[in-house]
Amino acid sequence: MLQWDDLRYFLAVHRHGTHASAGRALRVAPTTIGRRLAALETALGVKLFQRTPNGLVLSESGTQLRAHAERVEAEVLASERELSGADKRVSGPVRLTAGDGISTHLLAPRLVELQQRHPELRVELRAANLAVDLSRREADVALRLFRPREQSLIARRLATFTFGVYASELYFARRGRPSGMKDAARHDWLGPESAQDGTPPGQWLHRHVPAARVVLRSSATTVLMSACAAGQGLAVFPELLAASDSRLVPVLPRAALPTRELWAVTHQDLRHSARVAAVMDWLARLFPSRIV
Repeated sequence: MLQWDDLRYFLAVHRHGTHASAGRALRVAPTTIGRRLAALETALGVKLFQRTPNGLVLSESGTQLRAHAERVEAEVLASERELSGADKRVSGPVRLTAGDGISTHLLAPRLVELQQRHPELRVELRAANLAVDLSRREADVALRLFRPREQSLIARRLATFTFGVYASELYFARRGRPSGMKDAARHDWLGPESAQDGTPPGQWLHRHVPAARVVLRSSATTVLMSACAAGQGLAVFPELLAASDSRLVPVLPRAALPTRELWAVTHQDLRHSARVAAVMDWLARLFPSRIV
């Protein structure tokens, strides 16, 4: 008989490509993944994966099992969400996810307020810049810099982020202070990695300083803030995040910088969960619908 845990491991390997990556996603040892997958293949009498230079890919039998496994997953997760949503006590775990910059500089320093208000609440804060799948319970509440379109999700607008260009006194001592936008292209810049060129900072750099020398790219805002503070170059940050580091000095005040909305998102099945509601209300108090 098929076991849900075996199907869960099977889906994780399919989605992540290796036993090690699947183990990290499920927080189990890669050897456990391999053992359970081998047992599943033995029970079914088929090979579910083929090894390729790019990782494990589904065999024909694995492709057939995938459709059944995803239907089982959808039912199990729907049941979990409904049961979690029925909880009227503000206690137990809540998985909250946000970008690394917001998690580090805005959420983590203020979590004590939430914990003092609700001492039985346990927050799992995941700093990740990729949008997680709330339908698969990868998080209970997510902070996103865009409004989701899925009808199954509930979104609350928290604030509008304004951006600025920043550098540090260490950079000015080495390369001088930019005198204006025409002068900006001769300076060193820090920016998001190529996969994030569609973000407001990435689009602004491409549009306004296309010839600039980008000396460092990173997917992590905290990495770019640290490098900027150390004098490595100029960078575009949300003003509220930059305010957390006194070494970051605003420059180019007349630059036409972007804005971006911040949304708190949860699944509609959790709308009656007391612990999720407590986190959503706390977030609304942190960002009282203002421009920040």
